[in-house]
Amino acid sequence: MARLRLENIARDFSDGRQVRRVLFPTTLELLPGQLTVLAGPSGSGKTTLLSIIGLVLRPSEGRMFLDDR
Repeated sequence: MARLRLENIARDFSDGRQVRRVLFPTTLELLPGQLTVLAGPSGSGKTTLLSIIGLVLRPSEGRMFLDDR
């Protein structure tokens, strides 16, 4: 199983006039067999983070590593 590491992952969205940061820089390591819970209020970036991890969205900043690659 692979280890996933995120370093300073952030995401911005733009409506054409304004840029809004929806995920502030986040560093996280996910290990095989480890239970990880994402909890927070509405609008805190949980779904955005999961979309980045699932490769649905690209981060605006930061890097992702799978087994240090």
